[in-house]
Amino acid sequence: LMDAYESYLDKFGCRGIKEIDVATPRCYEDLPAFFEQLRAIDVTNDTIKTAKERRSKAYDELLAIAARKGKKERFERLVRQHLMAGFREAPKYFFIITVDLLRRRALELGARFVEEGRLENVNQVFDLRIEEIARAEREFDLDVLALVARNLEPRKKLKHVKSWPRVIDSRGKIFRAPPGDSEDGFVGDAIAPGVVIGKAKVLHAPYEKPLRKGEILVTRASDPGWTPIFINAAGIVLEVGGALQHGAVIAREYGLPCVSGLDGITETIRDGQIIEVDGSAGVVRLVLDEEQTA
Repeated sequence: LMDAYESYLDKFGCRGIKEIDVATPRCYEDLPAFFEQLRAIDVTNDTIKTAKERRSKAYDELLAIAARKGKKERFERLVRQHLMAGFREAPKYFFIITVDLLRRRALELGARFVEEGRLENVNQVFDLRIEEIARAEREFDLDVLALVARNLEPRKKLKHVKSWPRVIDSRGKIFRAPPGDSEDGFVGDAIAPGVVIGKAKVLHAPYEKPLRKGEILVTRASDPGWTPIFINAAGIVLEVGGALQHGAVIAREYGLPCVSGLDGITETIRDGQIIEVDGSAGVVRLVLDEEQTA
């Protein structure tokens, strides 16, 4: 078992949330947190395994239909093309490995700058531009902390912005979509079919709190690092993203009802509320408030 664990960390320990960002810590850097993530996965009810079973069943049914219509060879050719689609992940995997190597090197330099008294902590190295890091290596009298402060100054002006506008005209006017709520509920985009009722769990970050089995994940958006979270989810509600957004793809793969395009839904729905997700109609309905479930 330990061999499998170490092999996994060796191959995939560099992957995780916001993995494209070189400043993002990797899971091998915080093994206790990684262990807690593993503990959150319900291995007794493996969504990935059931997804494979559903895919196999759907394949047999579609193959039979194609055979009856005289299109068996074409169907099998399309299936082979679909299987090849997995190779699209390979370039990104090697890119993330490269990002991890760059991160290791940056942390080495950050540790050196801290030891020399030029930085206060190693992570400040990610607040420097590449050319500034190169200068800091060559010029031992360079004020590195001053460069960090200068680079972070523009961020301070935007610190209060929680949600960036999607459309701004040349005069600075911000256009916002009208609320999609109606008497029937919150109307969004139908992403993955099916209907489910369960307790809402609002997450602004993947592991800020546990997502229990059967709860409905409500979040702004997701990236590949969120995939393990989906294993416990009964349904998915997203603020942004269309049918090809990562959360939408995983929801369909796992057979989870999903509605997207509900701007501000993470501020509207609260933890513990009983909601219904109708992924076929693209509607989210409030069934019971958390006070009523107490």
